[in-house]
Amino acid sequence: MRVKYERPNAIRRLLAQTTGKMNYVWDVEDLVKILKCSKPSLCPYFSTARVLIDDADIIFCPFSYLIDPIIRANSGLSLKNTIVILDEAHNVEDVCREASSFTFMERELVDSAADLYQKATELEKELAKVDAKIVAEEGLIEIEDCRTGRYKECLEMMKGHFKTAINFLNKILDWFVNVSSNALQSAPMKNDRLTYTYNWEKLFTTFVNNDLNIFGKTGKGTPYSGLLEAFVSLSGSANENDEFQSYLKYYKPCTVAVVCVEKFLYFFKSYFRDDNHTAYKLFVCIDKPFVPHSQSDIFDITKNLSNNTGILDMNSFDKEREIWLDSKTRLKGYREVKYGYRVTINFWCMRPSVAYINAFKGCRSVILASGTLSPMDTFRTELGTPFQQEMEGNQIIPSEQIFAAVIPSGPSGEKLCGTYRIINRDDRFIREISLILSHICKIIPKGVLCFFSSYRVLDQIYEYMEMTGILRQIQNIKLVLKEPRRSSLMNNVMMQYENAIVNPLNFGSQCTGTLMMAVFRGKISEGIDFADDRARCVVTVGIPFPNFTDEQVIEKKKYNDDYSTKLQILSGDEWYTMQAYRALNQALGRCLRHRSDWGSILMLDERLLQTQRNPNAKKISRWIREQLRPLTNYEHFLSELNSFVNKMEIKNSQLSHSNDCTAMNVADEK
Repeated sequence: MRVKYERPNAIRRLLAQTTGKMNYVWDVEDLVKILKCSKPSLCPYFSTARVLIDDADIIFCPFSYLIDPIIRANSGLSLKNTIVILDEAHNVEDVCREASSFTFMERELVDSAADLYQKATELEKELAKVDAKIVAEEGLIEIEDCRTGRYKECLEMMKGHFKTAINFLNKILDWFVNVSSNALQSAPMKNDRLTYTYNWEKLFTTFVNNDLNIFGKTGKGTPYSGLLEAFVSLSGSANENDEFQSYLKYYKPCTVAVVCVEKFLYFFKSYFRDDNHTAYKLFVCIDKPFVPHSQSDIFDITKNLSNNTGILDMNSFDKEREIWLDSKTRLKGYREVKYGYRVTINFWCMRPSVAYINAFKGCRSVILASGTLSPMDTFRTELGTPFQQEMEGNQIIPSEQIFAAVIPSGPSGEKLCGTYRIINRDDRFIREISLILSHICKIIPKGVLCFFSSYRVLDQIYEYMEMTGILRQIQNIKLVLKEPRRSSLMNNVMMQYENAIVNPLNFGSQCTGTLMMAVFRGKISEGIDFADDRARCVVTVGIPFPNFTDEQVIEKKKYNDDYSTKLQILSGDEWYTMQAYRALNQALGRCLRHRSDWGSILMLDERLLQTQRNPNAKKISRWIREQLRPLTNYEHFLSELNSFVNKMEIKNSQLSHSNDCTAMNVADEK
């Protein structure tokens, strides 16, 4: 960080003078504007990360700022003796697993090595000029009141750090090629994609064979501490007040290289801590990239450092092209593991407690809060924490304002069971769902949300409705929207959704609102408040079990089966089921957002009937289970739903009339 940014007291005075308050809550945009106008300009990131955070009593931030070890370290946020409240904590298990998992690509590693070679070459040339006492005109920028000897010492120190970092990346590249090549030989290629998984024993063996287990010790004087010191120095995170920092910054590695080494540092720290190596699996994926790579160029490498470490020839360096270095015979150029294919390795953490305990072990209290934490068994086992207090609250909305039901069969009497086999067997299930949606849209006013297990199923039903004319019938009374796959399109879709609810007649003379077709675990199911007219009904189709063919799901189930007894965690199938019902409960909670709200919750799957045949149905949130209505058949369901909606609309009309009269009386008194 530049010297002029290290002014915490000046920042405090400036902010206090601007607002007249010491404890003003700043909007980020306003903070950026104020600090840019200061003389000298001050860094907004430094202001928030190092000044405002230090002065704050309450800090609001995303999960990742606390759980992700890299973000937490870079923000300088200390959690010791704090009280942490994790809102929407139903996602904390997945966030913890992701925070302790690390992904590396062949291109990332090679480009990082290329950048280190390039910067080392530049530094070596500068060092030669200093030795020859050549100054500003031929490469050395003139430095006022400094000693050339001191500058040379800094360059020599950086040379040593580059040696450490380059040797480390050479080891990593050797290891990467070994594990990737072994995967290539051990698994078949299917549809231009090959995958191979190393269990923890095999992964540990690869580290030992490539001499990477030496980074398991983190004490002073160890290879890990030496690499950490070199990385901190090269990345510019240390000696910020050094008189030569503004000149040495030209040799700072690029962001890709910094992030690459940083990820390995955190991975090794996590992997070797407290026997955590048993929690990791290595997943290798070799596939065709979506965007074809340009033809790789092979560059010659010359030896310039005294330790015979290979250095990239600067005349061949071109930032616009792919650069492949040689991890074994560095004079001949690096050969891709498989030409034209993308190689990715993933260190998958199977135990969320690795990140959770590391983040919150020094906290005074950690409170997990969410409307859809149920079922809670998985939190105790997966997070490795015996939560001393647990509370599942009652629904505050009066029961007469809730219509909850399981629909086990459709209008044709066909049983509804949304398994992969039944959905793809023939059109019967899809036809029943399409007809039910048509009937619901005729009864329910304003917004209707319908959740499917995947985009594939969503598209299947949409295309069937389009082909049979059912979609046109629904479009006469509802604007029909599909949740977009791309996040960039969400704002536009939500604007259409809101407009059709507020001004339905703009979309047709018979339009009453919107039908949103969405997916479990998608953008619609998380973080959007569908209160009042925005969602008068939530429909769920099937039970959203995770994709059973997903490699990470497969490995997680295996891990839980292997360690269920030893670690007292859920079995693989139990964990798998918990994931499904948590996603289901999250979607069901999209409507009924406050005490005066009303709405209907409709679950289209016979497996959710509360019977002895369906013990897992008890994993539905308690407040929904308690409101489930007994239905004898499909016609009874339509009659009950119609009666409920009419009753609520009459109540709404009376309440609106009462509010209008109150407003008129107040106006008359004035």
